Amino acid sequence: MELNDKEIELKLCETYFSVLSKTSTHNITLDELCAASKISYEKAKKIIPTNFNEDFFFLKLFILKVDSEVLEELKNEIQDDDVSTIYDKILEGITLRFEKFLKNKTAIQILSHDLDKRINIFFKLLKENYSFMINLLKLVEENQNCFLQNIKSVALNFVFIKGLQKFLEDEAQDVDTTVRFIDKYLTEIEDFGFLIGFLKKES
Repeated sequence: MELNDKEIELKLCETYFSVLSKTSTHNITLDELCAASKISYEKAKKIIPTNFNEDFFFLKLFILKVDSEVLEELKNEIQDDDVSTIYDKILEGITLRFEKFLKNKTAIQILSHDLDKRINIFFKLLKENYSFMINLLKLVEENQNCFLQNIKSVALNFVFIKGLQKFLEDEAQDVDTTVRFIDKYLTEIEDFGFLIGFLKKES
């Protein structure tokens, strides 16, 4: 069965992270990706931007795929959940996101191996992170003021970036340490007054 453009993109993305994890090299050409993924170079060339930055292009593609899956899974999890607090649901959404990152953790660590590169990636992906947090808030909160949601999403984005740093430094193949860190950090921010009344845990 012939793949459509989106399926070709995702297959190339999967191959890119696989090759990167095994070889630790950033200089992976489109020719090499096509050969490894058994995708026609001519087809790939039509859908991949000219002079694309493969690091950022495929990382962004991966994150967009992850975020779509996480939001759908969380939606199914909480649709009949009348017990969990907003705090719990937000923490679960962020946890699911990190669990999806585990698959390509080695590759993400390679992409972020030095501080300058890590900062560059963080800034390039701010839009995707902000979008995820906004959609997460819309999913778990009802009748929220748009202005307040924007403020909250910025705060959550900051927490996520701190958690991502922890995730990349942790060599364990689970997210337990990262989730504990995020839980603690959210509470500290709450206590400092940034998110009072928004993420308060219910007793």
